[in-house]
Amino acid sequence: MDGGILVGDVGGTNVRFAIARRENSRIVAEGFDKLAGDDFKAFDEALAAYLDQSGTNVRRACFAMAGPVQNGEVLLTNRQWHVSAKQLCEKFDFADVRLINDFTAMARSVPEHESSAFESILPGHPVESAPVLVAGPGTGFGVATLCIARSGGWRVLNGEGGHMAFAPRTDLEFAIAGILMKRFGYVSNELVASGMGLPPVHEAFCEVFGRPYEERTPQEMRQRADAGDEMFHQLILMRACVVMGAVGDLALANGARGGVVLAGGVTERIVDYLRMPEATARFHERGPMSHYLADCPVDLMHDPEAPLIGAAAFYEQELRA
Repeated sequence: MDGGILVGDVGGTNVRFAIARRENSRIVAEGFDKLAGDDFKAFDEALAAYLDQSGTNVRRACFAMAGPVQNGEVLLTNRQWHVSAKQLCEKFDFADVRLINDFTAMARSVPEHESSAFESILPGHPVESAPVLVAGPGTGFGVATLCIARSGGWRVLNGEGGHMAFAPRTDLEFAIAGILMKRFGYVSNELVASGMGLPPVHEAFCEVFGRPYEERTPQEMRQRADAGDEMFHQLILMRACVVMGAVGDLALANGARGGVVLAGGVTERIVDYLRMPEATARFHERGPMSHYLADCPVDLMHDPEAPLIGAAAFYEQELRA
């Protein structure tokens, strides 16, 4: 990676690019640019725009994609873009292109960051060498588990954990789930907690509270909640409870007592709600196994370039393997 590689973070809303290289012990990203996905009909167009604007001439690339990658191909979950590593090599004359899941990159970035990049949500003491869960909602809801590889370095296990079923716990949550089930059939944690699910969740809250639906931005919803609007307060609190309950379920399933790292734009916007007693209880209350996560720390990672750093670290480790 000495000469640098092209890295990308391709989400449901934005596409980010940079040139990454390792300097001393750190991976640094240069030539950063963020493009709106809605401005392009395909990933190829966004990539061509970046290459034209930056004038870069690197021949190796690793792109973190918000969707399941199979055999070097991916169809983005929340944007109908089909991407093929082989076709990218042919079209742009790359020598090598790797496609990985965006939360594979997010998770792989964790050991590349210093402690100052993390904000404590729940204090605790991580179990040494235990897996670390990296998850959280943005446009979708990403999930990955970071493990120490037997041969050294890091291994990331990823899947589609954000699409696990939503498990309501209160009367209000059951009412919201019932409305969403009539509309969608299957209600996932991603639908309830992520950015893509906010409009239908908002509509469901308006139905339960007997209020007319008026389109609101997340910022407007937060402002109204802070001003004392109970409906929007409950809406944001429910999303926070879903996040903390979901990562608690996943940590329990994966034995992730090395800690939980939260990421994603939605997570950052509701961080104070994540600390509320109702939300922290969703993480800790596990019936007879409540002791299992009692001392498991939960932190929020602050770095919009984390998937770019993680893509570079993943690629570098693959070359050494």
